[in-house]
Amino acid sequence: MDRDEPALLGLSGLIRSVRSPEFAGVVFHEVRARTVLNRVPGGSPMPFSWTVNPYRGCTHACVYCLDGQTPILLADGSTKPLARLEVGDDIVGTQAVGGERRYVRTKVLAHWRTTKRAYRITLDDGTEMVASGDHRFLAADGWRHVTGTMRPHLTVGTELVGTGKFALPPEETENYQRGYLCGMVQGGGTHGFRVALAGAEGIDRTERYLSELGTSAVPDELPLAPGLDWHKGLLAGIFDARGSVRDGVPRIFTRDARLLDAICLALKELDFDHHVTEDRRAVVLTADLAERLRFRQTVDPATAGRLALDGELAPGANLTVTKIERLDTRHLYDITTGTGDFVADGVVSHNCSCSLSTRTPGAVPCRWDGSRDDQDKRSSDEDRGHLP
Repeated sequence: MDRDEPALLGLSGLIRSVRSPEFAGVVFHEVRARTVLNRVPGGSPMPFSWTVNPYRGCTHACVYCLDGQTPILLADGSTKPLARLEVGDDIVGTQAVGGERRYVRTKVLAHWRTTKRAYRITLDDGTEMVASGDHRFLAADGWRHVTGTMRPHLTVGTELVGTGKFALPPEETENYQRGYLCGMVQGGGTHGFRVALAGAEGIDRTERYLSELGTSAVPDELPLAPGLDWHKGLLAGIFDARGSVRDGVPRIFTRDARLLDAICLALKELDFDHHVTEDRRAVVLTADLAERLRFRQTVDPATAGRLALDGELAPGANLTVTKIERLDTRHLYDITTGTGDFVADGVVSHNCSCSLSTRTPGAVPCRWDGSRDDQDKRSSDEDRGHLP
């Protein structure tokens, strides 16, 4: 096909067009077909007149699946169990940009459940993932299956690509809410206080907490031994009120010496590297992507969009497989995404090209290797799923 020629425009029954990471530049077009032989409309740019659909189901026969409780990275930096994802959810995938792999926003296009033999993969950072043997993760040398006869597959010592282990989100306890209000409210909670300028999400959360706890929830003095929940709430509130991200570096600004000390104490208690600017008007966190994601997930600011990874460079392989164990047969889940991959529990994971339409009675999918996007050329390394 000529790249200036529209791909399948006006084709009746066209369901979607997707890419797969291992077929660089190739677009798979899925159409709805109800008979074995289907005539291609006369106006189609395809170089043939008929399609043959000999069977029903995924033509790639790939069912790469994970445990339903596997956390999946959403576009806003939070996570959601794989089993609870829905078609249309915004999540994080990867894409080749200028010869580099970057994290980008993508959508869930399909979601389903199957039953397969499961395996547990343990990484050196403590991450444990449960997946089918044919599931694939992105390693330093390209995509690898978990185990089995399909090669290449994971072995102890394989290095995988990803963000690293996800952090658990905070619980909205009363202490967390009090800490959040302290960060958001100017003047230490005295009568006549005003809420700091923030996004609508921060204002909405502040109003909700105040309606539940009342204005007395913000004391005149900062607590001496507030606890981890309060520390998390304080950091979320103060980031919503006075935080920013510049060149990937989160910063929190304040002229209140008491709040400055409280911010530093909270960061220290939660083990975040940071430093105070010379004028003592801002606290600066590390620019490390994994730490920024941990900060977002640990404290959960309402304006978390500023901490999103969209467009960020994906680091090289930094996660090592330490153990692979055979488990029982169980229900597993998978998704199809716009980029052909997603981030599962901190590891870049291959999606399946199969869609829900392949399981709908009367709908037989036909995927055509029908177009090549010349504007999205990739190197031979990228064809193998490996990017520097």
